[in-house]
Amino acid sequence: MITYSSRDPEWKKEFVELINKECEHTHERFPAMSLATVDVEGRPAVRTVSPRGFVGDGFLRINKDDQGQWSSDVLTFCTHAKSSKVHELVGTGDVQLVFWLQNSRVQIRCGGHAHLLFHPENPHYSTLSLDIRHRVWPRDKTSERTIGGQTTVNGNGNGSGLDEVGVEIDDEFIREQAYLHHSPVIQAWYSWPAPGKVRLADPSLYPAEIPLIKDKEEKARFEANARRNYVLVFVDVNHVDIVDLNKQTRKIYTRRSDTSWAITDASP
Repeated sequence: MITYSSRDPEWKKEFVELINKECEHTHERFPAMSLATVDVEGRPAVRTVSPRGFVGDGFLRINKDDQGQWSSDVLTFCTHAKSSKVHELVGTGDVQLVFWLQNSRVQIRCGGHAHLLFHPENPHYSTLSLDIRHRVWPRDKTSERTIGGQTTVNGNGNGSGLDEVGVEIDDEFIREQAYLHHSPVIQAWYSWPAPGKVRLADPSLYPAEIPLIKDKEEKARFEANARRNYVLVFVDVNHVDIVDLNKQTRKIYTRRSDTSWAITDASP
């Protein structure tokens, strides 16, 4: 086992390289990701969710003044505020995210604690419970990479963090950018009634795309509902397990502190 200290953890560097390689074959922005939780009755629940990338990378800038100089290891995904997974995440925030990269034959599991950020007008709204200032570092322009169409960083991550330079993080700006970078079809889903419930007979409740709604008041209502129902989930990753079946290798990364990680070479 090896222990090292860096704001930019080794697992993210390996993660980025593997995802880039997979996206060369699939031409997707980001591969599908499975989310594992425990439901309200104590049973396991797994489903596919939409990853939005790492805070600071690509369109997930930390505030409106961010010109791309920050990166982090905080992984995000989105969900509908009325979905069952929200109740599960509120009950216990412990989650595991799983990527299966078919072309590379690599499995990536990321374990951590989920923190939900609702829209300010949502009754469940509260400020983000995760202090991500300690998870953000300055981007090293000499070692940028692109992941799923977004620029990310593979620097040494040992420069000044947000606390040293007095930069503020705008959580709501991050959430709004995540929403805006969905397609109109996906945005429309968030205006629909609660997922998993019986589909209602009125087809007007399920618009294919909000911009296609002709009535201005109705369009504004659906747009407001979509934004109100959009939840961005921040995952504070503390455990990463990468199994490469082609190379027959397995690396397990465990967080020791804000900037300290342990790496273990294990049997696949």
